[in-house]
Amino acid sequence: MNNPDLSKPTRQSVKGLILIFIIGVRQSIRIFWPLILVVVFQEKILENKLVLGIIGVVIFTLLITHTILYYLNFYFYVSNGEFILKKGYLRKKVLAIPLDRIQSVNTKQNILQQLLNVVTLEIDTAGSVGKELKVHALAKSFATELQNQLRAGTTKKATIESSGQTETQEISEKLILKLSPIDLLKIGISQNHFRTALIILAFGFQIFNKIQDIYADKTEEYSNELANYLSQSNWALIIFLIVFFLVVSILFSLFRTVFKYFEFKLVKQESAYRIEAGLLNKRNVVLPYSKIQELNWETGPIKKLFGIYHLVFKQAVSAQNKRVQLVDAPGCLTKHLNLLKTDLFGDEVLSDIPKISTNSYYFRRLWIIFGWIPVLLISPFFYSEWLLWVGVVVWLLITGGYSFLILKKRYFRMNSNQIRISKGAISHKFTQMELFKIQSVEFRQTIFQKRRSLATLKLMNASGSMIIPYIDESMAKHIYNYLLYHTEISEKRWM
Repeated sequence: MNNPDLSKPTRQSVKGLILIFIIGVRQSIRIFWPLILVVVFQEKILENKLVLGIIGVVIFTLLITHTILYYLNFYFYVSNGEFILKKGYLRKKVLAIPLDRIQSVNTKQNILQQLLNVVTLEIDTAGSVGKELKVHALAKSFATELQNQLRAGTTKKATIESSGQTETQEISEKLILKLSPIDLLKIGISQNHFRTALIILAFGFQIFNKIQDIYADKTEEYSNELANYLSQSNWALIIFLIVFFLVVSILFSLFRTVFKYFEFKLVKQESAYRIEAGLLNKRNVVLPYSKIQELNWETGPIKKLFGIYHLVFKQAVSAQNKRVQLVDAPGCLTKHLNLLKTDLFGDEVLSDIPKISTNSYYFRRLWIIFGWIPVLLISPFFYSEWLLWVGVVVWLLITGGYSFLILKKRYFRMNSNQIRISKGAISHKFTQMELFKIQSVEFRQTIFQKRRSLATLKLMNASGSMIIPYIDESMAKHIYNYLLYHTEISEKRWM
């Protein structure tokens, strides 16, 4: 198949007119909603059909004019090794990004785009400009070819510049992972339901506050009745509410998992991964090996029971684009994880290297901060309550156990080329990266650490940072100097 001729300015699909019109309507409502409310609540205006008709015709005409002008003035092309996008008619904007700076070229498709059979093409970079490099309405076949050509262009700019139409080989793909409905069920059950419960609680409190504002005179009466009812109820009702709330949290997690990861597929290309997923909002993300800064994987008690891991591929990000660059595979087996680690890091060698654990002083610090300090702050107010002291003992046991779990999972393994950092408490999280992708290293030492000859290292790459806390000071200095030296002499491309 012939590639798109990127040397010539190209517009979106004609179907994009519908999307531009709908986006214009949505933006107008967002901007002029106070004026719309005034019109709605002014009975005299509503009674005057002629005035309403004139307002409607004017608004519709302006939106249609905006849609046509925006469509005609929105186009893109490649010139001098740069992808250039021009848009706007009153205020014109030109966005240009060198092809070798392109982080990834992805497509998304919401439910309206599925009906129109078009997709959004997103070009992500390590800079904030990537947020605006979007083409909202391209035919799916055209977008796929454009996606492949731009990816090829990051390493073969001259080919695209010398000829608008070039023949390229079809990219071969190998399926690595595909999630079935049963897999999605397992993933949904193994999610963090405590976090889901907090989301539901926050949403419930917002609704309650709104109802309280509307029915302020009745709220106190109903609240007192509810309090009296609960005080007179037995433990069966309380247990029922807990179980009901837990079931709601699990169902919420299941629905969210299905919507986000429906028909999830992870396929391997020659030098990249491609991920497809989504029910209402479909996404198609391409991850070149060279652009992946680090690989993260996580497991937990329920995930271990099902034998699954949650993977996250982290790419270079800007402060404005963090969420876009986090691409994950929610459930894979050990064989899939080992295959991905081999592709990205080569043969497994770190498992044979002894782990270096965080000093036990880290446990004492955590326990003091999360356990003892809260107890000392509240005990002067409730020292005479015997129930408080029972709660204090339980609290100290819980925070002590939790801090101990954090300490047990805080360690790292490192050789001359790679590092793997472990952390977690209930869940167990790992981060692995190649050393040449480290951009800076920070040596930290508080006065309390200095007294015990301990230090903390902060490693930073293009996707974020990671911490190695409370290790031996001499070892921290040795690692610090080696990583700085390795960063300065490395000639490998970090993205």
